[in-house]
Order: sequence, then C-alpha cells, then structure tokens
Amino acid sequence: MNIEFLRSPWFMIAVLLLVAGAFLLAVPQWPVPGWGLIVCGLAFMGYARYRQGT
Repeated sequence: MNIEFLRSPWFMIAVLLLVAGAFLLAVPQWPVPGWGLIVCGLAFMGYARYRQGT
C-alpha cells in the first residue's frame, strides 16, 4: 500500500461509508442501513484495491 492508494477518492469514499455504517449501528441502532453501508464500504474498498492494480 502506498500514499497514492491512501489519496484515492475510492478509498476515501470506502472509509466514509464504513464510518457511517458503524455510526448507524452504534448510536441510533439501525442495523439494516448500518450493515448496508458497511457492506458498500467493503465493496468500495475492494474496488479501490482493484483500481490500484494490487
């Protein structure tokens, strides 16, 4: 993993979705949208790795 991967917009979106999903699970305790955002964040993380070429 290099600095260009960390600056990738796909990686930033993935982190934002993961944090938002964790927030929805913890604070208002909404399991369906929370887990949905976490799954989307993991998918974006995989896509970011694919775009990086590793």
